Amino acid sequence: MITMHRVSLGFAKFKKAKLMIFTNSVILSLTDNPAYPDLPVSLADLRVASDAYVASLSNALDGGRISTAAQSAARARLVGLLRDEAHYVQIIAKSDLPTLLSSGFTPVNRNNAQSPLLRPWIRKILRPQSTQLRLILKPVPNARSYQVQLKVGEGDWQDGGVHPQARKLVLKNLVPGTMYQIRVRAVGGSTDYSDWSMTNSCMAV
Repeated sequence: MITMHRVSLGFAKFKKAKLMIFTNSVILSLTDNPAYPDLPVSLADLRVASDAYVASLSNALDGGRISTAAQSAARARLVGLLRDEAHYVQIIAKSDLPTLLSSGFTPVNRNNAQSPLLRPWIRKILRPQSTQLRLILKPVPNARSYQVQLKVGEGDWQDGGVHPQARKLVLKNLVPGTMYQIRVRAVGGSTDYSDWSMTNSCMAV
């Protein structure tokens, strides 16, 4: 029997930070993805809507009615575009779960007993080419994506992006000769985030 997987539209109920992380993951996953050649919403338009939503969050900090209404409108616009993209993914992926997951979207969870995410483990760090580091993680069950942070010396942790796959996680535009401390956490599950992994260090070349 062929199992038809349905794309989850649960992102419409995500809280602010989670929706932003999810959108970034979808954009990253769909970029140059050969399985989805005719996206109904261009990734440029999706990025514009995402940036507009982020800006609206800052503008709404004063609690004014106009800025709050603008935030709601920006969120509705972003969610609507994500829904259009999700419907297209549904049409293309059908029963092919790996193809669905490659989009950054997730299938409807048929198991309601979600559990907290396990802590990720960085198994290996490779240097595929200059200014890049590739992390190979042990995949975390129920993780939708992986968030990376980096820091140099005693500096603050900096965002290293959200990445959809545990074995194809590449950090780019690093400074040659710089020793980076790196940590990762999984995104998804019933707790939204796992604990951060142990910190690994590696020098970019």
